[in-house]
Amino acid sequence: MPLSKHRLPALLAALLCLVAAFTAAAPAARAAAPAPRALLVGQGNTGAWNDLTSATGASPQGGSVYYSVRDGGFSGACGSGCQSDYASFLADRGKQIEVGVSWKDDPPGWNGDNATKQAASQRATADIAAGRYDGQFAALSSFIAAHPSATFLVRVDYEVSSAFFCTGGTDCAPYRNAFRHVVQTVRARSGAGGRVQFVYHPVRGEFDKLYPGDDTVDWVGVSVFNQDLCQPYRENGTTYWNGTQDTAARTCSGYYDDYVNGNVNALPHGYPVDLNILRMMWWAQQHRKPMLVAESGVQRMSDQLASDGTQPDADNAAFMQRLHTLVTYRGPLPNGVVDGAQTHFIGTGYDLSAVVRAVTYINIDWRYGFDGQTSPGAPVSVPFSSGWHVNSLISRYPQGRAAFCRMLSGDGFATTCRS
Repeated sequence: MPLSKHRLPALLAALLCLVAAFTAAAPAARAAAPAPRALLVGQGNTGAWNDLTSATGASPQGGSVYYSVRDGGFSGACGSGCQSDYASFLADRGKQIEVGVSWKDDPPGWNGDNATKQAASQRATADIAAGRYDGQFAALSSFIAAHPSATFLVRVDYEVSSAFFCTGGTDCAPYRNAFRHVVQTVRARSGAGGRVQFVYHPVRGEFDKLYPGDDTVDWVGVSVFNQDLCQPYRENGTTYWNGTQDTAARTCSGYYDDYVNGNVNALPHGYPVDLNILRMMWWAQQHRKPMLVAESGVQRMSDQLASDGTQPDADNAAFMQRLHTLVTYRGPLPNGVVDGAQTHFIGTGYDLSAVVRAVTYINIDWRYGFDGQTSPGAPVSVPFSSGWHVNSLISRYPQGRAAFCRMLSGDGFATTCRS
C-alpha cells in the first residue's frame, strides 16, 4: 500500500535516527600509518654499500650518486667510473637512487678560478633556466628511462644557497626557474612518471628563500653532519661547536615561547639539533612535503685517531643516537624568522616525528676524499688536520653500529639489521 504524505516524514525521521545510532556505534576510522622510512647508502661507490650491508646484514632501499651538469654524466671526486658503476649497481637491483645533480661545484663555463666560482654558478643557474644546457641532462634522462624497475630522487643541485644560485646573491627567481625547467626536461625525456621525484635541498638557513613551490617540489632535503646535530667538529687542532650552550650535554642554545603568569616569555632551551633544521622540518610539515636527509655522516670529533683513521667509538655512537633524535623529534621549536616573518612557537608540544621519511648515510673512509676509497692502496687525499680526515665506515665501530641498528629497528625503517 503506498505511503501517505502524513506517514512519510515520520518514517524519514526514524531512518535518520537509525543511521545516527549506527554511525555512533561504529569504530572511528584510523589514520593511515606512514610508509616505512627508507635507508640509502652513500656515496658514489659500491664499497660503501658492501661495508654497510656486510657489517649489519641490512638490505637498504638504495644509495646516492652524483651527476655533473658540466660533464653531462655521473661524476664525482673519484671520477666518472665509480659514480656510473654504483648507479648501475643500484638500478640493476631495482633500488631507489638519489641523484645529486650539481653545477655549483664545477659550473659550466667556469675557468677554475675560485674567486669567480659564485658568479659562474649564478650565470649557469640562469642559463639552465633558459634551456641552454638541456643537452647536459640527456644522459640522466636516458639512464632513468633505461631502468624501469628503479626509482629516483633527483636533487636539483644540493645545499642550495643565495650566494651560488641567486643573481647578485639576492634575486632567487633564476634558481626557482631552473628547478622547474630541470623537472620539466627530465620528466619529459625520461617518461618515468612517478618513478622520478625531485628534491629541493637548501642550506639549512635559507630553506624558505629559494623554494620553487609546492607544485613542483616532491621532497625537501637537508644535510646533517656533526655541527648540525650539536656535536663537536675538530679542524686544524681546534674544536668547533654550533652555538653549544652545554658542552657536556652537547646541545645547541635557543629559545621558545611559553606562557608564564599569563604573559608570553621567551625561555632558554638546549636543543639536540641545529635550530634552523628544526624550523625547516616544521616548515616542510606545513607544506606537506616529506623530508630526505640527503647527506649524513660522521666527521672528526677529536685528535684521538687510531692508525686506521678511526676515532673513539663513543663519539661515533653519539652521532648515531643524535641522528635518531632528529628523525623522531618531539618537543619545543626555536623562535625565528620563517617565510620572512618572525615566528613564535608556543609551548613544547610539537611533533615532527613523521617528517623525515628517508635517510642517506655516507658510509665511507673520509680520508680518501668525499667518495671514499675506491681501490686498494689508494692514496690518502684529505690533510691530516682536516675535520674530514677520519674513517667513518660503520664496520669499524661496534657501539656506533649498535646505535645505528637501534635507530633502524626502533624508528620504523624498512631496513633492519640482521647480524
